[in-house]
Amino acid sequence: MASRRSTGDFLEIACDEAGHTGPDLLAKEQPFFAFASINIGDAEAADLMAAARRLHPVQMPELKAAKLLSSPRGRKLICTLVQKLEGRFAITASDKLLALCGWVFEYIFEPVFQNDPRIFYRKDFHRFVAMFCYTYAIGMDEHAEGFLAQFQAYMRTKNPAVAPLLFEFKDTSEAASLRPFSLLQIFATGFRDVIAADNASVVDRMADGGRWMLDLSASSLWSHLNHWGKQRVPLSVQCDDSKPLRAIAGDLGGQSQEQIIRRIREIVGVDEPGWELVGPIKFVNSKSHASVQIADVLASTAASAFQHGLHEDMRSITTILDAGMLRDSVFPDIERLDLRNRSAAVNYAVLYELAMTASGKGTGLPIEVYYRVAENGFDTGQFRLNLD
Repeated sequence: MASRRSTGDFLEIACDEAGHTGPDLLAKEQPFFAFASINIGDAEAADLMAAARRLHPVQMPELKAAKLLSSPRGRKLICTLVQKLEGRFAITASDKLLALCGWVFEYIFEPVFQNDPRIFYRKDFHRFVAMFCYTYAIGMDEHAEGFLAQFQAYMRTKNPAVAPLLFEFKDTSEAASLRPFSLLQIFATGFRDVIAADNASVVDRMADGGRWMLDLSASSLWSHLNHWGKQRVPLSVQCDDSKPLRAIAGDLGGQSQEQIIRRIREIVGVDEPGWELVGPIKFVNSKSHASVQIADVLASTAASAFQHGLHEDMRSITTILDAGMLRDSVFPDIERLDLRNRSAAVNYAVLYELAMTASGKGTGLPIEVYYRVAENGFDTGQFRLNLD
């Protein structure tokens, strides 16, 4: 946990992001998104920046990581800031392609089990789905790129007709139905009407009318509020101006906040999540707010490091940056697909059962019971999977 720097009875938190492409997560020129928060006020941040500039003079009125990273002096300035702020910042970063695949579970599977999807999260089924979609998307299959483009278009329009790869699948061979992505297609096609109806209602359930539902800013901010909220001190938060965050800012306090926290507790399994704000989140211009400017430098440095690697003369801050990374960051974990592992094998069996249920051929067992059967079968050696 970061050391606490407070003003009176609250923590001052500044936030900014990098690699933002809105709800378009397929932008190849910016494959990573990063969000940074820092426990510092503007006055202290201005003093810190002034001291770093004296050590490493740079000719720019506002610090921008892209320019700083392009020169030895700029990189030294970033290292100085990071070293001085050790333990006082948090960063989340996401592989956007995998993040988009992560939404597949929430908007394809969860609508069918909306009354109680918790078992899937407890069993890491959502991560299993995300990873097999990810490996499919980066593979050589001719339909791979089209699948995610269609899914993203569907989420923007809520019209299943724009995603025939998901919602108009025709199972023409028995072997195809054994492949994970074919099983996803069978499930989505079989429950098309249920899925479409639930996702269409997003407009009424979300403050932004679903416009930014694939945007990573909101989920990142929730993670950071929860991180700092664990210190049980009210938060005074300011962020660089952001349309997606403005759209959901009203949900981060009062009854709406309680609903979000309850969902985090049920789905993510965070112990005692929550935060308290001393007032509405403030949206400011980083140019005139030193704390947000430093948060921007941290976020941009992280995004650049994941895309291009960290320059060798910045190796001294690697450990510090790693310590500030939150577990909510989204990166591939291929072990989730290793069918020699109990979790992966069982989740594959569950995916098969869900697809068969969608096509009217399932066992009819409640999903909790099916999980127990599959787990017992794996433990006793009664079933093994062979996809060759």
